[in-house]
Amino acid sequence: MSGEVVLRRCVSCRERRDRSLLWRIIRQYGDGVVLEGPKTRAMGRSAYVCPTTTCIEDARRRKRLQRSLRCQVSDSIYTALEERLREPLHAASEAR
Repeated sequence: MSGEVVLRRCVSCRERRDRSLLWRIIRQYGDGVVLEGPKTRAMGRSAYVCPTTTCIEDARRRKRLQRSLRCQVSDSIYTALEERLREPLHAASEAR
């Protein structure tokens, strides 16, 4: 069953998508709120958000991550999400 698609719901737009297409934000016991990276896997309560400016801004404005994770989410998490959005575009422009 390794080819099975796992669906998760974006906390902002509420759309169900393949888990690999969403960004995971985790509330870890003792470590606070962290972003899951490509090589890091963390355990804890998690929330998913689409990698779009619209969903990230809506999640911040309406405190959707805080509600889903049941804790305070610092501005640094939203800043890190916004930086992730710019990474592929920045890398593509440097390649030219």
